[in-house]
Amino acid sequence: SNVIGQLFTLWAFIRIASVFGPEGFGKFSFAQVVALYFLYLADFGLQTLGTRTIAQEQGEMHRYVWYITVLRIGLAVTCFVLLLIFVALLPKSDEIKQLLIVFGLAFLPSALLLEWVFQGIEQMEYVALGRVLKGMIFAGSVFFFVNTPEHLYHAAAFYVAGIVAASAILLWVYVRKFGLPSWKLSATTLMDTVRAAAPLAAGSFITQVNYNFGTVALGLLLTNVDVGLFSAAYKVVLFLWAFAAVAAANAVFPLMAKSYKQSVTLFSDSLKNFLRVFVFAAIPVGIGGSILASQIMGFLYAPEYQKAVIVFQLSIWTIVIVIYRMVFENALVAENNQRKYFLGYAMAGLVTILGNLLLIPVLGFIAPSIVGIVSESTLLVYFIASCKFIRPSYVLKLTVKPLAAGSLMGLALWFLPLNLFVMLAIGIVLYFVLLVATRALTLEEVTTYVHSLVH
Repeated sequence: SNVIGQLFTLWAFIRIASVFGPEGFGKFSFAQVVALYFLYLADFGLQTLGTRTIAQEQGEMHRYVWYITVLRIGLAVTCFVLLLIFVALLPKSDEIKQLLIVFGLAFLPSALLLEWVFQGIEQMEYVALGRVLKGMIFAGSVFFFVNTPEHLYHAAAFYVAGIVAASAILLWVYVRKFGLPSWKLSATTLMDTVRAAAPLAAGSFITQVNYNFGTVALGLLLTNVDVGLFSAAYKVVLFLWAFAAVAAANAVFPLMAKSYKQSVTLFSDSLKNFLRVFVFAAIPVGIGGSILASQIMGFLYAPEYQKAVIVFQLSIWTIVIVIYRMVFENALVAENNQRKYFLGYAMAGLVTILGNLLLIPVLGFIAPSIVGIVSESTLLVYFIASCKFIRPSYVLKLTVKPLAAGSLMGLALWFLPLNLFVMLAIGIVLYFVLLVATRALTLEEVTTYVHSLVH
């Protein structure tokens, strides 16, 4: 469901980029990303805390929904006021300032979005409904009503409208199923909730720094065109990033947590098996994405965005590192080693901020992609060093054959002047044939993977 919703959103961004051109898309992307920081500040980790608490204590669900929603509404209003102050001080055009205010209108409906409740009680069909509806409203409105560069504010309003629609439908479902939440408020309980959410808020905010600070720094240091070119390629990379994160969260973490409780040996074996599968997936993404970057960007965007091919070629390697990192990250979470988890992200966030501020004036709009590789590599090395169950030498050993197979696949793609989708199909088949030929993967394993996908 998250992937389908993200696909709708990605398509909307691609449409907006085509209609507005790099300069207009740069204004839109800068305003949207800056507003996201205030939105995550308004959330303050309360959704994550609420999901976890409701999953553990469903008997008091009404109470937690009431307290967390009241806090989120208060924080949304506070952050909107902070956004208005920020807009007044921001040395940007009136157009960008007005866009920021439009995006800020999403704060209040986001506070009423009860997706986290349905996650906590494991009714994921409603989570899917909200996410798909949000993407569909945004994409559909953009398709029908955004036709000229003058529709910049319309596009931002449609983004907000998707959030409003998702919030309204999930609130309606909640009230129909459980009634209106209400509870006598206690100042002590409210403060206890804020304190419990604070570490989660810090982690979430640092994660957003790693994801999006490059866009903000570009907007402050370079031109709107530079932001637009970078964002066009980076939006596609972020979609793949979200896909990898969701796959890890849904497929890896629950099984890791379960195996850790059963036995350390089982946990170690599970970790190695997951790492092996993820390495198989990561290598062709990096090599294939680098070689096919020009065709991918040409398929998605207008010719003027070909200048952003280098951004895609560099940023796609961030996804490779992220796929590796997800295994070790989830291992730390399964071990309840939140301290090392937080320290790793804090270190990566510092690298991201300093790297972008230092390199953007020198390297231009490719700097955030380079900094992203360095930041994610730093985080990966730290997580591997923190893992007690897999040695660094094992990671390198596991990479050799897939890297060889991926390199031969890349060489073949380099010399094949064919349609993008034909080349993708050939690349996938060739890569798995080479994995089998090098005995990195057996035919029995391929059959098992195919069977699991079909069923």
